[in-house]
Amino acid sequence: MSGAGMLLLSPDGLLLRLVSDASTWNVLLYRSAFTALTMAVILMLRERQDFSTIFRNFGRAGWISTFLMAASSLSFVGAISHTSVANTLVLVATMPFFSAVLGWILIAEPVKPRTWISILLALGGIGIIFSGSFGDGNWSGDLMAIATAFLQGLNLVVIRKAKDRSVTMPALCLSGIFAALIVLPFSQPMTVSSPDLMLLMLMGLFVVPVSLVLFLSGARYAPAAEIALLALVETVLGPFWAWLGVGEVPTINAIIGGAIVIVAVAINALIGMRNNHHAG
Repeated sequence: MSGAGMLLLSPDGLLLRLVSDASTWNVLLYRSAFTALTMAVILMLRERQDFSTIFRNFGRAGWISTFLMAASSLSFVGAISHTSVANTLVLVATMPFFSAVLGWILIAEPVKPRTWISILLALGGIGIIFSGSFGDGNWSGDLMAIATAFLQGLNLVVIRKAKDRSVTMPALCLSGIFAALIVLPFSQPMTVSSPDLMLLMLMGLFVVPVSLVLFLSGARYAPAAEIALLALVETVLGPFWAWLGVGEVPTINAIIGGAIVIVAVAINALIGMRNNHHAG
């Protein structure tokens, strides 16, 4: 299911590119609000109980996760608005490494030597990507993409420490509400054209929530290494859809740096899967 979720999510960058007239604030407002609406419906159908009961035992971890998800959603759309789809997705793909380092710092989770090597390799790829972005002015978007990876990695640590993944989907629902409320004062929702609104509805009502539900549902049962590998489906396909749909061609730096990052993530995940298989 996680692979299907990433496959469904892979055109997200292209859909954001196809929004032609709406401001970034309006995109964030509608995308967040529609995602929250769909997640609320999914939660009610899944739990089959009073909606308020879902959040009754939410706890501190749930609220922290909510704010981290809201912030990462805002930073992701901001990244797409200020740099290429390829740069954004490749840099966001470093999330497992942020999760590993933050887990080591915050909850004393050990980091394997192979992961440290992969992190150093990924840092080299990130450096190559940034070196190209400083020339074309996309560095601010790259920073937002790195911030997204950091926030998502921190969110995984929060969930692991809480040892309760049941908060994830309610937190995703609430994060959409909070993100929409944050950007509401800066947006002009009535100025969005009908074509743009249709794209935002496609993203918010279907692509984002359904893909994330599929991904998170699969993540409950698959090893972390396998999940990290499956997440690369979006990293690889996202830039391809952007090239196919709007002719956005990654720079040489993005291709070289992106390849290094993808190899670093893939090798670390594959070794982890092999070790898990032998241990089982």
